Amino acid sequence: MQLKTVLQEITHHNDYDLSKISMDELIKEMLCNIGSTDPELRDALIYNAFGKLIQEDYLKVDQWRYIVKTCMDTNHLFLNIGETETDSVFSRSFSSLVLALILEKDSQEFRLSETEVREIIKQSILYLELERDIRGYVKDKGWAHSIAHGADLLAEAVKHPYFDMGLVDDCLEAVQHNLFKRDEEGVPYLDDEEERLVFVIEALLGRGATEERIASWISEVSTNLNELLNREGTNLVFFRKRGEIVRFFRAIYFRCLFNKNFPIVQQELLKELKAWHEPFYD
Repeated sequence: MQLKTVLQEITHHNDYDLSKISMDELIKEMLCNIGSTDPELRDALIYNAFGKLIQEDYLKVDQWRYIVKTCMDTNHLFLNIGETETDSVFSRSFSSLVLALILEKDSQEFRLSETEVREIIKQSILYLELERDIRGYVKDKGWAHSIAHGADLLAEAVKHPYFDMGLVDDCLEAVQHNLFKRDEEGVPYLDDEEERLVFVIEALLGRGATEERIASWISEVSTNLNELLNREGTNLVFFRKRGEIVRFFRAIYFRCLFNKNFPIVQQELLKELKAWHEPFYD
């Protein structure tokens, strides 16, 4: 099988006859190459083909289960987890995107069992906690964007009807952990990762997390930023982290404002944004 050729036909031609190929073989080849450093194959072809196959009902339930089991194994979502600056990030990041596609579709059609979905939800939280490679766009290799993709997965997990609201605090902890990742090095997010994390908060509010709990959590994030200021002073580490968290707060505020909802959260955000716009430098 010439994988690129087949995927080009699938993604670019709506009338392509999928009966001409072995779907099981195609899925296997796509999963084997999901972390390719070729951005066309990985992103433009494999990811988009998975999107079409999943969203347009070309796959059987047993094929869904094979994809889920494979994507969550130690050769995919957790491949060399904890590494930074290596190509393993592409396997982790794009496995998370495929799982997000499945959760989005399953939330409408309930093809997977509740036990299976809850395992994906559990692993989505764990992945976002453990991922340490925060790169967005990688020169010559395209998007890694692991934190953004992990946030997409967790947001879909929260939106699924099988999500256990007892996991709200775990999700909030995962998001906060990512807001403060690598603060000791002062390395900032460059490609709107902090704004993609907002979708997790929005999903939690949409599922019924109380405004009071989210407002309290926003205050906790601000307290942690104050602790960083006390440890580091107004150095580059603090300056960059302050910028990320201000952008994060601002993004939540405007999404609530535009949608005309969650006034308690808006009020807390305004308070924190006002505080963090006070001058810190002489």
